[in-house]
Amino acid sequence: MHRTHSPRGLFDPYYVPEQILFRDREMDTIQRLYRDSYEDEYGVNCLVHGIAGVGRTVFSRYFLTKIVPREFDAHTVYVDAKYKDVLEIVSELADKIRSVTNQPITVAFDLDVLWMQFKRAATHAPKRTVFVIDNIDEANEDIYLKLARLSKEINASTIGVLNSHDYRLLTRAPQMQMSCDFEVPLDTYTQSQLYAIVRQRVEDTFPLGLPEDVVRYITDLVCEFDASRPKTSIEALKALWPMASSGQEIDSDTVRAATSRITSAFLDQDYFETVQTVGLNNFTTLLVLEALTEHLIHYKNETYVDRRLLEDLVEVKCEELGVRSMTREEIENSIQSLIFQSIVFESGYSKDLLYVIAPPEVLCDAARSMRRELARRK
Repeated sequence: MHRTHSPRGLFDPYYVPEQILFRDREMDTIQRLYRDSYEDEYGVNCLVHGIAGVGRTVFSRYFLTKIVPREFDAHTVYVDAKYKDVLEIVSELADKIRSVTNQPITVAFDLDVLWMQFKRAATHAPKRTVFVIDNIDEANEDIYLKLARLSKEINASTIGVLNSHDYRLLTRAPQMQMSCDFEVPLDTYTQSQLYAIVRQRVEDTFPLGLPEDVVRYITDLVCEFDASRPKTSIEALKALWPMASSGQEIDSDTVRAATSRITSAFLDQDYFETVQTVGLNNFTTLLVLEALTEHLIHYKNETYVDRRLLEDLVEVKCEELGVRSMTREEIENSIQSLIFQSIVFESGYSKDLLYVIAPPEVLCDAARSMRRELARRK
């Protein structure tokens, strides 16, 4: 895939990739319904909704900028309503419809006058129009309702984009139920889907790419702690951009720092106390944790420890300390204990890959101190 040297894919909030992944079913639905309305000359209103960060804006803009011009030969108008008052939204609607229809622009500062100007321009547009109002909430829902009703009169179509909470509130109103023809809910992504999306953004954006394990590590952390949302992955990539673009190596410490916002609630815990609880009279679990974290300390470019490798590391550790070798079952029980306490995590790509979110130095110190404490007690 061609890689650009521009970070637009990270820093442009309206960035639209050449291909939108894992939304074929939803895109087919909206495309089919809008094609029917276009061919039979009637207006259709749709609400696209999902949790924050799941790609609602990308979905709606992809439909508006890629699908509509190719399939319907219609005018397209996009307005982001976030942080805008009603006057600003109507003014932007009026300016954009006049711009795409080449109608003369008149200046007005009165809401009713502006709406009438917009309505006149939209009604006399030489082509059908598809309007997208992004970030609808309780402060601007009335404007979308007016637009949805108007679309029925002039055979235009609309897409309202909003989060799931506002969607539930908005669709309780009888007038919205009458105006809205269908909905397109956008679910969160699976781990493998999110990985492909992050990989796509890396290839579109980073001049030298990123190591495969780094992309997987970011995605594992997002899926584990933040509901599989692409936006959180992009925030992590933004933090890595300055280093990657200057040729610096991205290691596990860098990734942990870049994703600390989503893992902060877990990082706030007292790991010495947690390890003490896990390792109380459990020498083997402490030894497994020590072996795992020592490896991650020594090899900063590695983000995971494979279960088979961990068995070898524990074997070496036992020889080093002059204690009996641990069985595979004992090691696995220790791993499960560490996973249960959210000290160690399994990758969503393979249960054989283990990772940590806390700095391995902290976990290693805690395990080593507790192990020595147990040895002294004996």
